[in-house]
Amino acid sequence: MDKPIINQNQADRIWAFEWRKKNPSKLLEFHVKHTFSSSKCLQSLTLDELARCLYVGYEVEVEELEPQFEVGDWVNHDDRNIGKITKIKDGIIFIDVPLNHGEYVNTVSKYFEYATESEIAGEEKSRMDKKINEIWIGLSDYERNGFYRKLVRGEY
Repeated sequence: MDKPIINQNQADRIWAFEWRKKNPSKLLEFHVKHTFSSSKCLQSLTLDELARCLYVGYEVEVEELEPQFEVGDWVNHDDRNIGKITKIKDGIIFIDVPLNHGEYVNTVSKYFEYATESEIAGEEKSRMDKKINEIWIGLSDYERNGFYRKLVRGEY
């Protein structure tokens, strides 16, 4: 059986799945049921190609230029999280991604692409809104009323 040739994004998604020590049969089952709604790059693989990738191995096609990320770049992580690169060590990229409670933690992934301007603007606004909410919640009623008068009514 020949090894299928896949692109770097597909190889990275398969690697991420294997890195989490998931059973290959679960990935095949997910492919059949959901056609990878969360991993768009794997949608183009047939069931046969994916099975051969998981059980026989695969070869990655060589792309001419791979983006060179730097600390501080905004990236799209796994098609759903926008984050800023905080560290690059031994080829591994660490980005800060939001948790449910407004905290930001570093996460590691091999699948990144540059974030668009609109994605960056949306993420920056979301982060600023979370900070403002944290400050607002920490104020007393007296401080909130004073703050409100200054912002809305212009009473300084």
